[in-house]
Amino acid sequence: MRLPRSLRSQLTVTFTGVAALVVVGAAAGMAVLMAHALWGPIDAALGEEAETLGELRHIHRAEDFARMVTRIGNEPEPGPDKFIRVTAGDGHTLAESGSVPPAVAAVAAPSERATRYDTVGQGRGAHRLVWYPGPEGGWTLIGVRAGRYQQSLRRAYLRIAAAAALLLVALALLAWAITTRATAELARLVAELETVEAGSLDRRLAARRTTEVDRLAAVLNRLLARLEAAVGHLRRFTADAAHELRTPIAALRAHLETALAPERAPATYRDGLLDALEQTERLGRLAADLLTLSALEAGGGPTEDTVRLDALAREVAESLEPVAQEQGRRFSCRVEPAVAVRGAPDLLKRLVLNLVDNAFRHTPADAAVQLTVRAEDGHAAVEVSDAGPGIPPAELPGVFERFRRGKSASAGTGLGLALCREIVTHHRGEIAIESAPGGGTTVRVVLPLAGREPRA
Repeated sequence: MRLPRSLRSQLTVTFTGVAALVVVGAAAGMAVLMAHALWGPIDAALGEEAETLGELRHIHRAEDFARMVTRIGNEPEPGPDKFIRVTAGDGHTLAESGSVPPAVAAVAAPSERATRYDTVGQGRGAHRLVWYPGPEGGWTLIGVRAGRYQQSLRRAYLRIAAAAALLLVALALLAWAITTRATAELARLVAELETVEAGSLDRRLAARRTTEVDRLAAVLNRLLARLEAAVGHLRRFTADAAHELRTPIAALRAHLETALAPERAPATYRDGLLDALEQTERLGRLAADLLTLSALEAGGGPTEDTVRLDALAREVAESLEPVAQEQGRRFSCRVEPAVAVRGAPDLLKRLVLNLVDNAFRHTPADAAVQLTVRAEDGHAAVEVSDAGPGIPPAELPGVFERFRRGKSASAGTGLGLALCREIVTHHRGEIAIESAPGGGTTVRVVLPLAGREPRA
């Protein structure tokens, strides 16, 4: 049978089934106890008389034994209409008292030589019997009328069955009431969840009275918080993209329209195409920075591995050396060997590249830039220092914000330092910037060395 899908119904059916097994078992046990309590005294009295007669067969003569059987048969205990029949091993009757009912006479003696108790007949004609084996074969049969006892036992069985049925119904109703009350919290929780929409993800579910439902509400609140953060990242990414892509797209369109104007000199077409290419490259950098920043803020990122920062810094320095030579800039790279951290190689390379490129963009060509990588106090330190004019104190607090460009910045997306901060945070590190007007700028990144990462 397929259980209903409702949790309340499933719990009720399951509880009722278990309760039915327990109640039926208890009712059967009570019935056995009732039968034992009813027949026990009668069987004990019949067995005692049968055992007494079995012992008297060896002590008294046949006439005396017959009188003894008659005397015992006339005793009112243990019940009315008592009859006794003692048979020999060959089947003939040795002594008899009272009239053996035809229904009892038709019952064959037991096949095994052991005392046996039984009830023969139904209703008023029922008799309780005992067969007691004789010492030299034969049987001693004693019985009494037991109709009223059997009727009393039948009434007791009916009362037990009725009580079991009523108890089972009461337990089923109780289970339904309890499960209804237990699932009411879930119903209220569902009703509250149905009111949460995309525009109201900042709402949180109220605490519940039951521990289990309250725990579920806490889990759902954490889920809502993650959804709110994800939607916030999506909205922020959409707003940033719409805001920042508008200018380069407009500039690209203007350059292309200018290039398509008739009767232009070839040099003019070339300049327009170069400007369009520059805007296209800016769009590519901006899209890449936005996507990387959005992925990091959402908690994503590549699989971490062991990264040699010294080798990575040398690779970045070699790639930027032609740029420094073209600008006539003094650029140096000082690294300690075997400085390794756990992280994403591409992101860490992007971090170092952005820091050095940022120094190139925000300082004059005659300002020296130095990249340093070293290990200190169980951490890896990456520093990019320049001898530029420095950052004004008013601009310093907002340097890591998105799309914040300094007055001396050349073409860029305004996402460099913001992206650096997210990469450092993703690698469980810290980033700081020190600058003074006319005193140059130093950006310092501290990351845990491989094998010494702080526990989450």
